[in-house]
Amino acid sequence: MFQIKSRITSKVLFECELDAEVAVQSYRFRLGFAVRKAVSTDANLTGANLADANLTGANLTDANLTDANLAGANLTGANLARANLTGANLADANLTGANLAGANLAGANLTRANLARANLADANLTGANLARANLTGANLTDANLTDANLAGANLTGANLADANLTGANLADANLAHFRSDMIAEILKLPDELEALRTAIIGGLIDGSSYSGDCACLAGTLAKARGLPAGYSGESIVFNGMQFIADSSSPRERWFMMIKPGDTPDTNQASRLALEWVNEAIAIRDIIRKSAVVL
Repeated sequence: MFQIKSRITSKVLFECELDAEVAVQSYRFRLGFAVRKAVSTDANLTGANLADANLTGANLTDANLTDANLAGANLTGANLARANLTGANLADANLTGANLAGANLAGANLTRANLARANLADANLTGANLARANLTGANLTDANLTDANLAGANLTGANLADANLTGANLADANLAHFRSDMIAEILKLPDELEALRTAIIGGLIDGSSYSGDCACLAGTLAKARGLPAGYSGESIVFNGMQFIADSSSPRERWFMMIKPGDTPDTNQASRLALEWVNEAIAIRDIIRKSAVVL
């Protein structure tokens, strides 16, 4: 009889018979088999010791894994939609391509976890520790990252549209994908940069709208450029340079985290957007001074 025990008290939380072909496999494989069985019977695995379990492709939808120890577990391609992982330890876990849509990961430890291409849409990551986590290409649409620790995390290609980063720690996080895309594109409209800066400072950004008093990146630049009030995403041309309005671009996805009234003092995305606009202004001024010298 294979047993799953509490990581704190060693109390048996679930036990099952193993198939003959499973019984001769590694402990990681046997543990993964037992977890699948437990979840299929709606067993409560709160506080379970599941470290290093092989759960590749497992269906753990709606599982209760509160405070469970999943450190080093292989959850590649696993379905954890709406799972309760509050306070769980997922340090060094492999969650590549896993589905965590709507999962509750509040206070979870995801240090160094591999979340490349994982679906974290609508996930609750409040207070989660994602230090040095790999979030390359992850879907974080509408995720709640309030007070999360993202220090040193790799967010290259991640989709952060409408994510909440209030109080999040982004120190040394890899945001180059967003920063470089934004700076390169807004420099195509150099005369509008101060207007963009003013809009960000004044809380006049709405990342989900092309027009209005508050608008997305493209809409704000279009308004500064004097385009008609009904602007709806056409390319903006200046001196042969073409700024392309692309809602799927890293720059616009970044701006989707900024709502009307959000300012650099109240919104992380707004604060960093302002920093990047200031960088673009400095680059523009250097280019102009160099042109005058020549």
